Amino acid sequence: MKILICPNAFKGALGAEDAAEAIDRGLREASDQIETVQLPIADGGDGSLGVIVKYLGAELYTKEVEGPMENRVTATYGWHDESRFAVIELAEASGIRLIGELDPWTATTFGTGELIQTALSHGATKIYLTIGGSASVDGALGILAALGVKFYDGEKIIKNPKPSDLQRIDRMETEVLTEVTDQCKIIILCDVTNPLIGEKGAAAVFGPQKGCEERDVHWFNDAFKNLADLIEELNGTHVHDLKHGGAAGGVAAILHGLLQAELIAGADQILEWAGFHEHLSQADVLITGEGRIDQQTNYGKGPGLVARLGKESGLRVIGLSGGVNTELNPLDNFDVILPIVHAPVELDKAMKYTYQNLERTAYQLGKLLIAD
Repeated sequence: MKILICPNAFKGALGAEDAAEAIDRGLREASDQIETVQLPIADGGDGSLGVIVKYLGAELYTKEVEGPMENRVTATYGWHDESRFAVIELAEASGIRLIGELDPWTATTFGTGELIQTALSHGATKIYLTIGGSASVDGALGILAALGVKFYDGEKIIKNPKPSDLQRIDRMETEVLTEVTDQCKIIILCDVTNPLIGEKGAAAVFGPQKGCEERDVHWFNDAFKNLADLIEELNGTHVHDLKHGGAAGGVAAILHGLLQAELIAGADQILEWAGFHEHLSQADVLITGEGRIDQQTNYGKGPGLVARLGKESGLRVIGLSGGVNTELNPLDNFDVILPIVHAPVELDKAMKYTYQNLERTAYQLGKLLIAD
């Protein structure tokens, strides 16, 4: 029996690579009749960096940069010296996990801009940027400021711009970005398809996750429209309703508009790098999982995608989840979804033992599959 092991990260507890290893160990302990292939996955969200670096053969480096709230943080990024490309995860410098209290008016992506600047200084000709797990709704304001863009309110320059300044920006000096686009192609791996503005846009859908009150959503939606209008006036690029544009508080749309960044579905691209389809054709069972499998798993998330592809290929598809809501409706393409926690336990303790819980669940699953 050949089993394809394709977990996403168990957010806040275990990276996708370690999750795959734990499942693999449990299955192999269950029976020597089981052949396994580890293909950890990601979708461009928080935790994608390690997976991408693994498949592309890059090396990991660290740099101290500005965090979302101007605190200093140590961020990890990937670099491939021979091919001159970088892999940058926005959450490493500007992630929601780096802050103790949400503040949509202040949190920025400046540190991510510093990482991009570092890659450019190394001579990068391509940057893969993953943008899930952001702390801010700044419309890439911080990234652009770090790259040298100047923002104005009338004749007054806006120093150290924050999201609270978005509506009063009426002019941008972006000439410095020509040097970036001449040197480097930026490819953004997105984990959502939402546009920049509107009822399914960055402010309405993701603003509350970053701390926006209901009354703030309209303000930020108007602010993003203001920024999108300025870009269209500047170079004719229309980003208002761009697919994927709302990702990371509008970062995707704005970088497309000003840096010609290409926006792609992160999960699809990472599966291609992993050689997923070749392994799929030779497998009998597919096991995937993440910290919480729920209805959102069906909408562009890595486990939902591999589950669909596995079921289309006639495989049995099993999902492992940190917890399963008792009200969860059946999800498309999963034969069964199993919780890995076997008894009531506090969340922090459950997360601490994620590796062991995955290994134990996989062992029991392996025994069942062989008996079947």
